[in-house]
Amino acid sequence: MRYRKLGNTDLEVSVVCLGTWVFGGDFWGGAEDTESLKVAEDAIERGINFIDTAPVYGFGRSEEIVGRAIKGKADKVVIATKLGLEGRGKDVRPNLSAPFIRKEIEDSLRRLGVEKIDLYQCHWPDPKTPLEETLGEMKKLVEEGKIRCIGVSNFDKVLMEKATEIAPVVSDQMQYSLLDRKIEEDLMPFCREKGISILAYGPLGGGILTGKYKKPPAFPKGDARSLFYTFYSEPNWSKARALVDVLEDIASKRGVSTSQVAINWVLSHEEVASCLAGCRTTQQLEQNLQAGAWELTEEELARIQREYSCIFDVGC
Repeated sequence: MRYRKLGNTDLEVSVVCLGTWVFGGDFWGGAEDTESLKVAEDAIERGINFIDTAPVYGFGRSEEIVGRAIKGKADKVVIATKLGLEGRGKDVRPNLSAPFIRKEIEDSLRRLGVEKIDLYQCHWPDPKTPLEETLGEMKKLVEEGKIRCIGVSNFDKVLMEKATEIAPVVSDQMQYSLLDRKIEEDLMPFCREKGISILAYGPLGGGILTGKYKKPPAFPKGDARSLFYTFYSEPNWSKARALVDVLEDIASKRGVSTSQVAINWVLSHEEVASCLAGCRTTQQLEQNLQAGAWELTEEELARIQREYSCIFDVGC
């Protein structure tokens, strides 16, 4: 496993981060707690020292499972969780107000079974709460020793510019993959200039870049893959599959999985400290773990970019 610095901190995090949204069991087709716990424990044992969760994942269930997994070894793991989503079901809404932050931090500390959270992240922007209030409260949590570092998630460049004037933000968790490259335009250059890490979620495009789908799947109502990813339907599906063919060819020649190629493409960008890879089973964990053991060559990266440009008609 390779490790990189988290922003300008002294924390070293594994380039593959265990994403635990699936542990909540509410958006990805369900999950068994015993299997989720084993995945988390095995991840730590195998060199993943970075785990990302959130109160909204199963409304506390994911944090509780992570808490059980790190019991007695929290000092060996960098724990990231989030704040600022309130409600249930369709009524979930952002709330980054100071009083809600106070409630969230105490609940997360209790569920995780720790005295300090390493990386505390605003989950989504809250247009109703001034950033000064949100980040001012988070700075207080740093001073009180309840959190180590301040991070954000889903903040565009405009919000990041404002946020970094208020507090020492060390990371921005954003969706980033070969199928979603919007952040390359302005956010990534800004983060590179400021020494802020990108934590990439969705590096497999919601599963498409694993190569396991040969035709568009039908997901049950409410499944996150049908909500967050646009490449499961035409005209995007055919383009995505053409790109997967390229990744599969590289994977075959390398003797690795297609998903590892997709993850390593994301990690080839210096702004990315870690890729969040969700795992339902130990088999999926094994595939993601191996992605942290090798890197794509310059020739392979050039081929991916060339094929991408032709498929998506961006300068072929």
